[in-house]
Amino acid sequence: CTAGGAYVPAMSDEAVIVRNQGTIFLGGPPLVKAATGEVVTAEELGGGEVHSRTSGVTDHLAEDDAHALRIVRNIVATLPDRAPLPWSVEPAEEPKVDPAGLYGAVPVDSRTPYDVREVIARVVDGSRFQEFKAEYGQTLITGFARIHGHPVGIVANNGILFSESAQKGAHFIELCDQRGIP
Repeated sequence: CTAGGAYVPAMSDEAVIVRNQGTIFLGGPPLVKAATGEVVTAEELGGGEVHSRTSGVTDHLAEDDAHALRIVRNIVATLPDRAPLPWSVEPAEEPKVDPAGLYGAVPVDSRTPYDVREVIARVVDGSRFQEFKAEYGQTLITGFARIHGHPVGIVANNGILFSESAQKGAHFIELCDQRGIP
């Protein structure tokens, strides 16, 4: 997306970008060179890594078109029917990662860091967790899952919270609210 079209992904509820293929910027590499003399590639200026890790404009970074389509299908699967409540309840599943290991996933010393995804995997149905903005604001983990068959949005602290993490959390909570997902 270039020029005015570059605003569209930022206004979307969720945006997917393909690594080394998708770019978002107001002016491309030729404009940067003309204005500043600096030579940059389209990927360096506004590629997938930039917008999924640094700016947070995109929510999902795909490796190729097929991966992007899988991500979009997962996004669509979380969209509610026309009436957001009651949401569909699927048969409950045991987590694939053994819940008995929960106490081992969280250290006794609260100062010892751990990956909160290990906790999530031991709690949600089938250990399936569709992470939202995985590359951005990485100290806050957000995503969709099911618990006892009910759809849920999960917001989990994974370290020191920075402004990017807070922005990501607010965006995700808005999505859950729009979709009627607790």
